[in-house]
Amino acid sequence: AGEIQLRAAQWVVDRASEAWSLDDQHRLDAWLKEATAHEVAYWRAKHAWEKADRVVALKAPMQRGAQPQTRVNRSGLFRMAAVACGLAVLGVAAMEMNKAPDYTIYSTPVGGRKILSLGDGSRIELNTDTVLRLSRDRGARIAFLDRGEAFFDIRHDAVHPFTIEARGRRIVDIGTKFLVRSGQERLEVSMLEGEVTLSAPKNSGDKPSKLTAGDVAVATNTSTVITKEPGPAIADAASWRQGMLVFRHTTLADAVAEFNRYNDAQLVVVGDRAGSLKIDGKFQTHDVETFAEVAKDVLHLRVQKIGKKTVMSR
Repeated sequence: AGEIQLRAAQWVVDRASEAWSLDDQHRLDAWLKEATAHEVAYWRAKHAWEKADRVVALKAPMQRGAQPQTRVNRSGLFRMAAVACGLAVLGVAAMEMNKAPDYTIYSTPVGGRKILSLGDGSRIELNTDTVLRLSRDRGARIAFLDRGEAFFDIRHDAVHPFTIEARGRRIVDIGTKFLVRSGQERLEVSMLEGEVTLSAPKNSGDKPSKLTAGDVAVATNTSTVITKEPGPAIADAASWRQGMLVFRHTTLADAVAEFNRYNDAQLVVVGDRAGSLKIDGKFQTHDVETFAEVAKDVLHLRVQKIGKKTVMSR
């Protein structure tokens, strides 16, 4: 446990560096997926980091008129500050390890689903490869969607609204049905019924967005785009609850990416021309072979089985 917490603290410190890259993020994501213990350790370390006063100094921009530091000095200063902050992270995390966690962790493997029935009558359904933390405080209705996708069917309670934290955004709901999908680059909220508010990007000064039935909000770190979708399109997005995937004039590349979320046996599309072809149909989430056969017959593709991969090309 000590080694895992140490590694988690190092990830948090490294991620604050300006040198952090997309490859670094992929390695972190892979490490987090290895074990739930890694995710818990990372959350603790991240929480401790955010508490540390030194973070403000690390992230503060250079004041105007100040003499620029040399690259070597800046790098050295950052390493020294990072080590100091890392030790602070470890200290706080170690103390928090001795406390009982204030939330319960629920997760699903690739291709898995899970239904949570809450004491207030609400239900949460977890989709494939999802991690959700649920507050143990009986007086609070709070969930943290750390990865993946979930369907929320929340019972009405105007006094105690249900709150979801995901990708730095907050979704507040009194009672409704909606989908939340948290990816690496964006957060997507699809409304089936009722109304929620979605917080604006941090430090933007914007007001929260109000979402009602049919709204689909795509939120990034800097923006929120809301579109109105017809009822059938929203229902299609939730078809995974019945173990199905529905495609309506969907590009083959997008359909394959969706299939790959649910299966260890991966589909591969070779070439932009093949990936841009459109496909329609309703498929079981795990029926990769049928999907590949339909793509072969309808789109006239060449399909090859190579190990666990099914390769489609023109």
